[in-house]
Amino acid sequence: MIDFGIGFLGWLAGTAIPALFGLLLITGVGRRVKAKYLAAFALGIFMWFFVDTISGSADLDVSAGFAGGIDQVAMVALFVLGALFFSSVGGNPFSPDSATGKVTLTIPILVAMAVGVHGLGEGTAFGSTASTTTSTSLLDAFGGLAAGMAYFLHKALEPMMIGVCYVSYSRDRATKAMGYLGDVVLLTLLFVTPSLVGAATGYYISYDASYFFALGTGTSTYAALRLARPLFVNTEASSSSGSIKVALSLVFGFLCIYFAALFHS
Repeated sequence: MIDFGIGFLGWLAGTAIPALFGLLLITGVGRRVKAKYLAAFALGIFMWFFVDTISGSADLDVSAGFAGGIDQVAMVALFVLGALFFSSVGGNPFSPDSATGKVTLTIPILVAMAVGVHGLGEGTAFGSTASTTTSTSLLDAFGGLAAGMAYFLHKALEPMMIGVCYVSYSRDRATKAMGYLGDVVLLTLLFVTPSLVGAATGYYISYDASYFFALGTGTSTYAALRLARPLFVNTEASSSSGSIKVALSLVFGFLCIYFAALFHS
């Protein structure tokens, strides 16, 4: 067993530090790169994120066919509820008003919460392992340095979906460095908090994390809808070269998180 305090602080550092770094990096890049290319990059990250997250719920128990029973129904219901909740609260992502409110933080906040929900599942799995392992080393208990690197990279890349929404929907909000830093720290906290809650509860209570992954998969669809809009809202005439750049940005985002996953093997 790993001491709760050591495990919790390790989880906090391993989640919050790369998340903050990822948000600072992508929002900094957003000052020089057009929003539609950043959005395509983030959608590439989302493609892997969605598959990875839904895998945590055993693909909503699809292998059970029509015999999954109440557990299968609950997972599908959580997915649907997660998707509908943020879409209903956040409004129509393709309405004209979505492109004008660049002085508010509402959309990035909602995206941070929507993407962060899956952390309940990850945190629960972490807490459960930390409380039952015979290892006294945090790294050894979770697969060693390579697994730690994979997690660090994932936690740096996933919040970039949030950062791109900040660039696309709230870029005129912070006029001073301290205001910008405050925004980034807030978004980091919103993304990280579900993971910390999951880790704290999972350490003391044993329960199935797959339900949280099902919910998190559903809520994350809100991020995809928000990231899709910048691809279609621009004043430039479409061109084949522009389409190729968008496709390359998407592929690059996908390959970045694919590279991070290679450390798991």
